[in-house]
Amino acid sequence: MGTVSRLGSVNAAIISLYFAPVWGGDGLRALISPFYGFEDQVQATAANYFRDLLELNLAALLRVSSILAGTKFVIAIGFLAYLIDFARSLVAGRGINRETRDGILVFAACALMFWAWPALMSGDPALIRLHATQFLLLLSPMIVIVFENQIEEMKAAPERPTLPLVGEQAPGRLQPLDVIGHGFDARVGDVDEAVHPLQDHRRHRLIERIGRQGEQVQLQ
Repeated sequence: MGTVSRLGSVNAAIISLYFAPVWGGDGLRALISPFYGFEDQVQATAANYFRDLLELNLAALLRVSSILAGTKFVIAIGFLAYLIDFARSLVAGRGINRETRDGILVFAACALMFWAWPALMSGDPALIRLHATQFLLLLSPMIVIVFENQIEEMKAAPERPTLPLVGEQAPGRLQPLDVIGHGFDARVGDVDEAVHPLQDHRRHRLIERIGRQGEQVQLQ
């Protein structure tokens, strides 16, 4: 379920306003027509293409024409169902059914090739323009929906921890410190001041001198 304010859902509803009446009317006229829809140039071109491709007889040709008309009518019903769901989501303030939206768009785009390919093979410019326009209408909301899903996944993904830069040390970890004369491992920020070897030598000489003076005082 998603919010109705998404641009892809709105685009899908807009093209449904076109495909539901246009394809529904074409499919219904072909189904109830005594000529099985052959008075429609789009229907006749597609049926004749499959007749030549599959070498069908007259009975099979009429059956193919009825199947094509029924497919258009079913897709139009799917677009009408999405329009009803979209309107209910606007009134109720809830999300739409994404499965219905995505399914009808993909099904319509795939089914369109049953009429677009025969039109392309016929070379009729009017039919080619018609099906190219319908394909672009179906493609536009699908592209928007794909980008919206990608953006939604990126926002929902957990943020990765930031890695320390080169030369930096993560807090709380031990860091080796090479101090002159005193190599040792200590936590960052808790390193004691190291004693220089020369200062250490002077301190030992001072201690020895005080010791000798103390011995001389005892002898006296």
